[in-house]
Amino acid sequence: MITMDAVTFGYGKRPLFEGLSLTFKPGGCYGLLGLNGAGKTSLLKLAAGALLPASGSVDAFGRTPGRREAAHLADLCFVPEDPAPPAMTAAQWLDRVAVFRPRFDRLRFNALMREFELPAERKVSAWSYGQRKKFALAGALASGARMLFLDEPTNGLDIPSKGQFRRALSAMQDPERVIVLSTHQVRDLESLIDPVMVIHQGKAVFEAGAEELAAGLSTARIPELAGRPVVAARRDAVGYSALLAEPGPALDLELVFEAAVQAPARLRAAMAGQAIAELKPEEALV
Repeated sequence: MITMDAVTFGYGKRPLFEGLSLTFKPGGCYGLLGLNGAGKTSLLKLAAGALLPASGSVDAFGRTPGRREAAHLADLCFVPEDPAPPAMTAAQWLDRVAVFRPRFDRLRFNALMREFELPAERKVSAWSYGQRKKFALAGALASGARMLFLDEPTNGLDIPSKGQFRRALSAMQDPERVIVLSTHQVRDLESLIDPVMVIHQGKAVFEAGAEELAAGLSTARIPELAGRPVVAARRDAVGYSALLAEPGPALDLELVFEAAVQAPARLRAAMAGQAIAELKPEEALV
């Protein structure tokens, strides 16, 4: 389990987080959502120990990440949005890195290299951005680490590769492992995200698991707002894309995120099973 307790952190004089407290529990594949500049990458780096809080504490499976102990680093894998490629072949990289990870699965790594159709004979630094991203993800998914932090993992992947990544990541889910995905590409990953966590204005403003969301919310295209329990809605060409306070067959996590940021009181009331006032057209999301 990873916990942050009253963490304050910022760049310069302005704090990005002030008194931030949250928990990432094992067994979940967290979808970390937030506006540009909300601090998603910084939060992952704080959890990993790459950044240190100005105050408060971070605990990762009983260790303090900022101490960067060898045992902690061997149990952690962080893939940034734009990974730095090594100037060596995948086989050379594997021989140098695997020894530092006791649970590294070489067979799985090589299988992912083949599935991702990566050119094993060339240096990774000579590959395209998408190929380098798949290489970094293959290394993470084969690492055996209990903590996987993936920052915008589907950026740079083509459509077939996104499907391959989703299947590989699904196989990695484990009751002892914490997986956190920071993403703007919610639809690429919504089949895996459980729970969703929204960061806004320095706080964790919303968190809910897939079952909890499905039990109280759904999304639908509707021609008008009147007469429906609409939590939030966005106008489109034929009416509205609406988040409804009722269970249904579909749920758009992008609308849940927008409601958490722009209509938090209505979303909290809906999740609590409380009645909400009828949404007016001028209250649609912008």
